[in-house]
Amino acid sequence: MQKKTRTPCVGICSTTYGDEVCRGCKRFYFEVINWNKYDEDEKDAIWMRLESLKTQIIYSKIKKIDSKKLSTKIIELDLKIKTDLNEYCQIFDLIKLVSESFEDLSDFGITFHDESMNLEILKRDLEEELLALSDAHYSKYFKDPLEQKKA
Repeated sequence: MQKKTRTPCVGICSTTYGDEVCRGCKRFYFEVINWNKYDEDEKDAIWMRLESLKTQIIYSKIKKIDSKKLSTKIIELDLKIKTDLNEYCQIFDLIKLVSESFEDLSDFGITFHDESMNLEILKRDLEEELLALSDAHYSKYFKDPLEQKKA
């Protein structure tokens, strides 16, 4: 795995308002707070979790990817897509970036199972699904079981 030393932060942090999972980057509040204290293995573990969740979400929506077209178009348009992420994560980020500019992503070599897919709605759905999966992961592995019973 390539090292991802940068932060997953997207500049929209909701942990400062009390969210346990950031609505921007989907990290847990303690990961946001401690990011600069983590070693590379700890950071990689967080990146792998985020990459895995994004991949799971996008994989279910994509029919076909032309890898060459995808990378060529991203470079051609000089899009700020992290190239050390897998193709599914790149597509996740691509949809976030271009959902208002493009009607479809066929120029990027991407076809969806639902060919009538509206990219703006898909963008919203992707963010909601990633937040839901991150919340579920946090609740299962990190939330105090006694605290859960109170809620």
